[in-house]
Amino acid sequence: MMKRIFFLIALLYPLLAGAQTGILDFHPADEVVPPLEAARSRAVVWGQPESAPALTLLHFSDLHGDSENLSRIAEFRRAYGAWIEDAIHLGDAVACYWDDVNPWDQVPGARGILNVVGNHDCWKGHLVWAQTHRPYDASPEEAYALIMEGKDASRPFIEDWDVVYTPGLCYYYKDYLPQRIRLIVLDCMHYDAAQHAWFAKVLEEARQAGLTVVAAQHYPARSGLDAIPGGFSDRDETIGPEPSPAPGVQMERMADEAFTAVDAFLQKGGDFACWLGGHTHLDFIGHIPGHSRQLQIIADKAGFKDDYMQEARPRGTRFQDAFNLVTVNPGRSMVAVQRIGCNRDQYLRSKTLFCYDYRSGTILVNE
Repeated sequence: MMKRIFFLIALLYPLLAGAQTGILDFHPADEVVPPLEAARSRAVVWGQPESAPALTLLHFSDLHGDSENLSRIAEFRRAYGAWIEDAIHLGDAVACYWDDVNPWDQVPGARGILNVVGNHDCWKGHLVWAQTHRPYDASPEEAYALIMEGKDASRPFIEDWDVVYTPGLCYYYKDYLPQRIRLIVLDCMHYDAAQHAWFAKVLEEARQAGLTVVAAQHYPARSGLDAIPGGFSDRDETIGPEPSPAPGVQMERMADEAFTAVDAFLQKGGDFACWLGGHTHLDFIGHIPGHSRQLQIIADKAGFKDDYMQEARPRGTRFQDAFNLVTVNPGRSMVAVQRIGCNRDQYLRSKTLFCYDYRSGTILVNE
């Protein structure tokens, strides 16, 4: 009888232990909510109308097929939905290749999470990139079918995102009117003259409407990124300029024309908060060289540990998770980054909170 009891305990223990180590156990409300509410607090000026509310985006990237971590992120978003307006994944949803399974098709609650096309989402070569000159060859329509549509074309994911889009194209925008903010998502894998003209147009429309702009795409800038020192910028890795690739080779950077378009928007009096990105599998925050008023926030890899990542990410611990809560508060001219999960790098430097005045270019908090 005792052997049967011990056998049952051995079988049930992993389930019971797992029930106690869900994402909400590691990230309780008394830890998550106070800094989030502080970042979202409205500016108060006596005798002036109350400022617009802030916008908080759950920012993660490079899931690479990790449906378990996507499920955890969806659970976190549901739990803290009163403080988080949207969640956005910055590319590389599939494990490796374009025809891999999209985890958005597998995870309940993922449908409402915005997605961005990344290089692996366009990789049809089935060769390591050192063995092919054209590894990223999915067309815009093929990438759209995978990332924006999913396996049920009659009910595409993107219809649940409440965005303005064109079927077959992987770029779109979304207006958060109470916050007076426009989020613009670009497809850096297929950035051509037509997309550039669209980007300039929706920027100008945002300026005329008095909307603050947040832009998002997978790659860092071609001109690199001038790191802001601290835990949110890797100590060992730099993001330098990307040289012109050989003919037929994909450049793994965003064309600088997009950042020039933002400069023109700023020169006309537009309000630009930041770029959101991914791709690097490590955290990085910095200014884009030659475009000093443009801040880019790059998220660590949200998926399972790989050789490109720097810090340990054991499952069953709070370090299993790695994503940001990015709050844009135009009333305070502020962008705040709050790390959820892995908040120490391999040198034990803290990456917990980053706060930046995007109009003056002043770092307020970096810890």
